[in-house]
Amino acid sequence: MREVVDALDAAFYTSFGNVAPTGKRLLLALDVSGSMTWGWLAGVPGLSPRDASAALALVTAATEKRYEIVGFTSGGFGFRALGRRVLGGGSHGLTPLAISPRQRLDDAIRTVSDLPFGGTDCALPMRYAQAHRREIDTFVIYTDSETWAGDIHPTQALRDYRQASGIDARLVVVGMVSNGFSIADPNDPGMLDVVGFDAATPQLISDFASGAL
Repeated sequence: MREVVDALDAAFYTSFGNVAPTGKRLLLALDVSGSMTWGWLAGVPGLSPRDASAALALVTAATEKRYEIVGFTSGGFGFRALGRRVLGGGSHGLTPLAISPRQRLDDAIRTVSDLPFGGTDCALPMRYAQAHRREIDTFVIYTDSETWAGDIHPTQALRDYRQASGIDARLVVVGMVSNGFSIADPNDPGMLDVVGFDAATPQLISDFASGAL
């Protein structure tokens, strides 16, 4: 049985091909709101948005050297670390996730499934990075497209981060479910919306983060 699981895990990584590393500093933010368990992913019936977000995060983690992975929901702009509140109030917020490329996919999915659920505030990753003075070149947000439950729009949060940090940071929003969503400002070349799930998605993110697109 273990040999079968090992083979399936290896096939998962192989299916995405060779993704070129960007060498950039990435913050991978996984939406862990309750709706991420509902419905099926655009383009892949039977796969939930939560499972797909964990899979894509694992691929990037296996490719990049400088990255941080967090899970976010909404509720009073709260940040959590190691089980205790660090900043802000409310019952939910943003939590660093110990997801490693050495993990199996099912382990990573369990990691994002054992968190308190709320709404979706896609501005939290940028606000977190600004508050904690994280140096981030590209924010990658995986969500099911229910995108704005906070008091600031994600595009404004990115602009605030750029101004505060002096980094011309980029933003990629991967909308797992196609419902006509749009977060990225079409007039800002440093923002990109991606819809659905495809084996080419990790390389697309890599190309955009590195400035090739």
